[in-house]
Amino acid sequence: MKILRKAVVMDEMQIRRTIMRIAHEIVERNRGVDGLIVVGIRKRGVPLAERIAAAIREFEGTDLPVGALDITLYRDDLQMIDRNPVVGHTEIGVDLDGRTVVLVDDVLFTGRTVRAALTELIDFGRPEAIQLAVLVDRGHREFPIRADFVGKNVPTSQNETVEVLLYDTDGEEQVVLSDVILDEPGDERGIEFDGEPAPDETGPARKAAKKPAGRAAAKRKAAPKKAAAKRTPAKKAAKAKPSTAKKRPKTKTKAKARTKSRTKTKSRTKTDRKAAAPKRAPRKSKG
Repeated sequence: MKILRKAVVMDEMQIRRTIMRIAHEIVERNRGVDGLIVVGIRKRGVPLAERIAAAIREFEGTDLPVGALDITLYRDDLQMIDRNPVVGHTEIGVDLDGRTVVLVDDVLFTGRTVRAALTELIDFGRPEAIQLAVLVDRGHREFPIRADFVGKNVPTSQNETVEVLLYDTDGEEQVVLSDVILDEPGDERGIEFDGEPAPDETGPARKAAKKPAGRAAAKRKAAPKKAAAKRTPAKKAAKAKPSTAKKRPKTKTKAKARTKSRTKTKSRTKTDRKAAAPKRAPRKSKG
């Protein structure tokens, strides 16, 4: 699988302004910062959560607790990732009971990452509310999940991906729209799980996934031959139609000739009868 960058959606300055705007929206919606905690989803959600907390500290003068959430063990595709998945650390230093949790992630895609994060958060307590803040929303939701704070909506297709690159994790700062090019049919390696590339799948499930693709390709190859076989009778029928159309005028002309000959014969018989009839002598007048 190859990823080709084609457009820069947000540069460094735009990312900074967007984070500042999201920080203001969080404070305005919650009418202050009392009882707030900002929790980032690893990997890139954690530095974004730290930046949002730092922006709130600038204009509110209050330090908000920041946590980190690793959702590896809560993913619904855990068995497809690896036999020994790498599990990160979840760090939440305060009690969540009665607090408002602002969950932060870089890209909102299908909603499966957020679903896993919500399940893990509930294991740590019973928060009063959970709000979702994302830098980019690219659509294509598979779960009924909607972000409360969105940096930018980026419409995408299934063959595109959105990469959020940060200095903390990638050494550069920008959001890039890229094309995903699969090396072979059915190759789904690296397809995103809400912004995070999925690991390479090389097990029995991977081999089983190739079989339907091969059957589909064989059906596609056989389809043109069937179409060509269906076209040949149609061509013969098309050639046969003009011949019948040409014969019809001949039958009409023959019918006309027959009617004319019949009318001529009738007229001749009438004239012959008149000629053969004996002439009557004129009557003599009396007196």
